[in-house]
Amino acid sequence: MSTILRDVPAMFDGCDRVVSFPEGTKTIRLLQLTDMQFIDAAQRRTPDRLRIDEIRAWDPANFDQQCGNHIRGLINQTKPDLIFITGDIVYGSFDDAGSTLEWLIAFMDSFGIPWAPVFGNHDNESRKGVAWQCDQLENSAYCLFKRGNVSGNGNYSVGIAVGDTLVRVLYMIDSNGCQSEDPDVISNRGIYPDQQALFEAQAAQITQSQGRPIPAFAAFHIPTREFIDAENSKNYRTEDKEFYTIGVDVPAKDADFGCKYEHYSDRSVLPGTYLDFFKSCHVDGVFVGHHHSVNTCISYEGIRWIFGLKTGQYDYHLPYLLGGTLVTLDGADFSVIHTPSLVYCTNFARDARVFTGFFVDDTPV
Repeated sequence: MSTILRDVPAMFDGCDRVVSFPEGTKTIRLLQLTDMQFIDAAQRRTPDRLRIDEIRAWDPANFDQQCGNHIRGLINQTKPDLIFITGDIVYGSFDDAGSTLEWLIAFMDSFGIPWAPVFGNHDNESRKGVAWQCDQLENSAYCLFKRGNVSGNGNYSVGIAVGDTLVRVLYMIDSNGCQSEDPDVISNRGIYPDQQALFEAQAAQITQSQGRPIPAFAAFHIPTREFIDAENSKNYRTEDKEFYTIGVDVPAKDADFGCKYEHYSDRSVLPGTYLDFFKSCHVDGVFVGHHHSVNTCISYEGIRWIFGLKTGQYDYHLPYLLGGTLVTLDGADFSVIHTPSLVYCTNFARDARVFTGFFVDDTPV
């Protein structure tokens, strides 16, 4: 059983939140969820925004059937001690009333497990406003979210401690890039200089308070250029083959795994490079989402670059590959494995089809 420390004691100086485990705890399990993308079809802004099967399916009464039970089963499979969510939790343009986010917060709190979210490029589209969204998350019983006072909304650090010893830090970062009417939302993608300065200062404080550098994870929504550099460094992507499964289509190197069945390039990742920033914060694992049909885990420059397994079935995805990413901490070491949910996403209400991509028959059911 863990304890959430919101008023962080001096021994953990530099952390915004701490999740403390009893002395003697050997392993700690973290579960990454990403791109859950809950929508309320009744809140769509234009009548033709969804197909008829999606309208029937994404009624709030069906939230459990469409994704909730999927997540519930996944948590039962993995039994995580801490959950972190790398964005696109709800589609804000389908949640102008804020009721979907309220449902989601109550749902996540129901597990009694500390959870740490960041926003994706769709969350802050809600006309309810980002300040209201932040307030709901910060007032949640088990949510670790903190808005922060630098670029973006949701930049904070979570220390993971065993007794009085800090074993790892989780840096939750807003990668921005949401198109919103809210002036507090930054539409241009990026991890801005003041964000980097915040986390570098926290890493320095943590090193000083602990008397040693503490290994860390960075978690955010939109990938960086380094994800492209990682796959290129292993020759997984070639001119003849852009899409692949590591270990099947291309030989696996350095315990890499996962598949890539979606194009991404410099235009779809964060501008600039961040390798030096991550290294300055002692990061050895970077977790993102955003690209629903990519779930590679590739080692590059001493860091594992991990696309989490897409969690929710709304929007395009790889059929039968929905779930989460389990991270197991063992001291300073960690392992990563994708965990597809064993709970099959239910058929849409009234026998409508499960949405698996853009190219489907739009014939009304």
